[in-house]
Amino acid sequence: MRTIIVATDLSNDANNALEYAGALARLANAKLVLYNSFVIPPHAANTLLPASGIEKMIASNKASLDYIALKTSVNYDIEVSTVSKLADIQEELDKLVAENNAELVVMGMRGDSIDQKLFGNTTTSIIAHAKYPVLVIPQGAKFKGMSKILFACDEKCPTANTTLEKLRTIASDMKADVQVLHVDKLLKKAGATLTTNAEIEEHFEGISHSYREIDGGSVIEGIERGITEYNADLLVMVPQKYGLWDSIVHRSKTRIMASRSKVPLLSIPFGRN
Repeated sequence: MRTIIVATDLSNDANNALEYAGALARLANAKLVLYNSFVIPPHAANTLLPASGIEKMIASNKASLDYIALKTSVNYDIEVSTVSKLADIQEELDKLVAENNAELVVMGMRGDSIDQKLFGNTTTSIIAHAKYPVLVIPQGAKFKGMSKILFACDEKCPTANTTLEKLRTIASDMKADVQVLHVDKLLKKAGATLTTNAEIEEHFEGISHSYREIDGGSVIEGIERGITEYNADLLVMVPQKYGLWDSIVHRSKTRIMASRSKVPLLSIPFGRN
């Protein structure tokens, strides 16, 4: 059986992401692992709280997680287990993905706030770090299937075979149509069609797909326009990796869209062939 990991901080946005993941798991015949990285509250950390007090906090947090897991299991008729640890979320997610051979990590997103524009948040940090697919669920998004997938890439679509195979598997499982979108900042003929990509054609054999080019404006605005015009259920992007200096100058468009997109965003890391 497939495994999906849902990272939660027990907030409303995380609970919404869990509901989405539960519906997806039921359709995909997958089990869920509900993970919470327990953090000691600052007021407790700054006091001389005895070890027994911290243990009670951890136990209470685990009980809340177990209750949510049981409720999700009953509501969606799926297998749900829990993991709650006092650990760094990035390191622990890496371990959980490897130990469970998980295909996907699901996380919630609070929206496009000023703080996120400046510093990002846990979800965008995981996207930048992860070597596994991360599905970001925006506020209020509900699972209604994935019949239309928008794959946004640059003009060269520098995508590895492993990345395309992951996308193909998802499209096949969801019986979805895929539109490959390229946004060009240079103004060209409106509504132009993107030239067929040989790599994509090879991997998408048997998958209903098309190509679209949107010209003018910013890349982010073009992707948002593409989502609206295609009426996409899911946006797929491959985060670009930058060096130290480039990471200061540039901000990943995938991370920007994770905080702005009104539809779920699937970040598939670039995999070497």
